[in-house]
Amino acid sequence: MKTNRNVFVIAQKEFADNVWSPKFIMLLLTFIVIVFSKSYIAGIGAEGNIFGGRFLDIGQIIALFLPFMGIALGFDAMSKERESGSLNVLLTHPLYRDTIITGKTLGAMLTLAMVVFVSTITVLGTLLVTSGAELSSLMINRFVIFAILTYLFLSIFVALGILGSIVTKNATKSLIYNIAIWLVLCIAFGMIVATASSIATGEKPLDLSNNDHFLEVNAVVQKLSPNHHYAMTVSGRPSFSWLGVSSEKPNVRGISDTEHTLEQWWYELWPNVIVLIVTPAFLTIMAFMTFLRQDISKDMG
Repeated sequence: MKTNRNVFVIAQKEFADNVWSPKFIMLLLTFIVIVFSKSYIAGIGAEGNIFGGRFLDIGQIIALFLPFMGIALGFDAMSKERESGSLNVLLTHPLYRDTIITGKTLGAMLTLAMVVFVSTITVLGTLLVTSGAELSSLMINRFVIFAILTYLFLSIFVALGILGSIVTKNATKSLIYNIAIWLVLCIAFGMIVATASSIATGEKPLDLSNNDHFLEVNAVVQKLSPNHHYAMTVSGRPSFSWLGVSSEKPNVRGISDTEHTLEQWWYELWPNVIVLIVTPAFLTIMAFMTFLRQDISKDMG
């Protein structure tokens, strides 16, 4: 019981440190303004259906830019404790390593939940006001699922940030590495995969009369990016990154496809949902194992 209490104390401190951090507040306000702007534009053309118009542009903005918020919450989770010397203080108390890393991770994930909640409410409220649509149970159900998918997707980058902070032991290096990963996975992955697939198959992406093998290879490699799985579950697109193309065309166009039921959505896209669940869990386990097995005798010196 005492261990559990210590976990929540550390988590509460981490949550408070994040929420009251000027950097976090500025980042959150910036992203809220971006999301609000896209939601406003999408709502104007929605004509009474908030999932119509340019709703998918909102998903793309989230997929491209909000992962940076996840990185910001995790990149210095452990390294800042080392650099400030507070890790030494924590470990001189009757605290186990797993208690510290659990509390840190829980605090970051709780902060992320707040970010997703604020973002989702901003999107929903703006769309309802600008489109003139009436709130219904169908909208609520799909927006709740949309928020959960977004949380799972962004939690991948929180876990990557925490893992990076443990491996590098330095906040600056961790931030640089994680930004590089974000740029590759979220921004440039489609272009990189398209180029590599074109070279491997000898087919040109734009040669519609002879690019079937290219599309098949490209579709397989796209699955290595979490951006692909989020894009599929939200919009049915192969990717939200630049030049993300694929031969994979599901019948259900994501959670925003109101022409199909949620059961049909789940039946066709459940593998993508599973990937979004398993990936952050795997990365979190890797972070735990790395921290528990890490030699921190130098930090204690």
